[in-house]
Parts: sequence; structure tokens; C-alpha cells
Amino acid sequence: MQDLIRRTADVIKNSRQTVVVTGAGISTEAGIPDFRGENGIYRKLGEDRVMRIINIDFFRHNPEEFYGFYRQYFNFPAVEPSQAHYMLARMEQEGYLAGIVTQNIDNLHQKAGSKKVIPIHGNAEQFVCQGSRCQARYDASYVLDYPETVPRCSVCNNILKPDVVLFGENIYNYVDARELIMSSQLVIVIGSSLTVYPLAGFVREFSTLTQDLIIINKGPTSLDHAALIKIDTNTTGTVLEKIYKHLQ
Repeated sequence: MQDLIRRTADVIKNSRQTVVVTGAGISTEAGIPDFRGENGIYRKLGEDRVMRIINIDFFRHNPEEFYGFYRQYFNFPAVEPSQAHYMLARMEQEGYLAGIVTQNIDNLHQKAGSKKVIPIHGNAEQFVCQGSRCQARYDASYVLDYPETVPRCSVCNNILKPDVVLFGENIYNYVDARELIMSSQLVIVIGSSLTVYPLAGFVREFSTLTQDLIIINKGPTSLDHAALIKIDTNTTGTVLEKIYKHLQ
């Protein structure tokens, strides 16, 4: 492990542009449940049921049932960023990272202080009015305190939608995310098994052009064969702290 950490630090030092790609694994260390994990709602409720409800068409036609489900299963616990989030923010501040592309909707990278974050699946702490001429934004506290199941805009009374990508919608910032990854010399994947597209496709495309791919994840990923370095760990924060010390 120490040799892998030292080699990772050396690759980062020699990279003209390094981008980090993060998935659910980095946030489970902060206390956020992994929906696809062993005890996640995909396994408990069935992926088909979850995908049917957390769907843009279902939201539009059944907002009451959508929000009943969303309030029960998609309210994140109040947690602070993990050690890993803080280490990535520090590495960005010191010029080692050009940015982060994340699948996570928990806003923890931003809370930790990272500035260049592309959250391709949105931000669960924000809600957007669906009125075409309004588009007012609200934070999660407004929705939590709203007296009815379906929250409505205080300006125009239209329904609010979580500012997250539902099934049936395109990801946010597709072009920016792909461009940031493809323009990098080094991509570090953290806490993702690289099975969710299109982000996994961006990383796969990147890996065909260069060997500067590092994966830090608990368990195998779909691109382990293409990685220059693979670190298997469930303590990402500790690993990143050790890498950071080697960078100094």
C-alpha cells in the first residue's frame, strides 16, 4: 500500500492537469447511504420500483406519490464532509487538482471548500420552481418545513422539483464534464465502480488515450485493467492524507 501511495503522489506531481472523478464511495465515509450498496434502497425496494418513481415522467404526473417517496428515502442525514472531501479541497487549493466531476448530489465537495466542482447529477439541497417564467430556487429547509407533501413556490405557486437528475433526464453539464476529463493528463477515480453512464463512458474514453488513470475504490471497477495504479480501500480519507503528505 505504501508503495502505491508513493507512486500515486509521484504521478500527481508530474501531471500538468489532474481531475478527480468521485462516486458514492467517498460519501459513505461521511455517513451518506449508498443507494446501490448492500443496504441501499435499490436492493431493499427493487431497482425497477425506484427507477419507476424517481423518474421525470412520474414526477410530472404523480407529484404527490413522488414526493411521498422522495421525502421518505431521499432525505440525506445532516452530515459533515469526510476527511476525503477535505483532503481533495486542500489539494485543489494548493494547485494539485484542476477540478472534480462528481456523481454525488450531497454537496459535500462544495461544503469542504472545493471550488471547481461539476455535479453532473445535480444538488439535492436545492429545489427549482417548475414555472417556466419563474425558476425560483429554494434550499432544502424550505421544502422540509413546507406544510404539505408537495412543495410549491412562494412566488407563483408552481410545484418545486429537486434540482437533481431524475431518470429520463439528461445529466447536467455534459459538455463541461467530458471536456474537463478529456483535457486532463491524469484522472483519479475515487469511490466509484464506474458502472453508471455517461460518466463511466467519459473515463473509459479517457483511458483509451492515456495510461494516467488511477483508481481508489473499495472492490473492483470496470476499468481496473486500464489503471496505472489501483488502490483498494474503504478508508479513502486516510489514503488521500498519506498521498498529500508525500506531495509536500
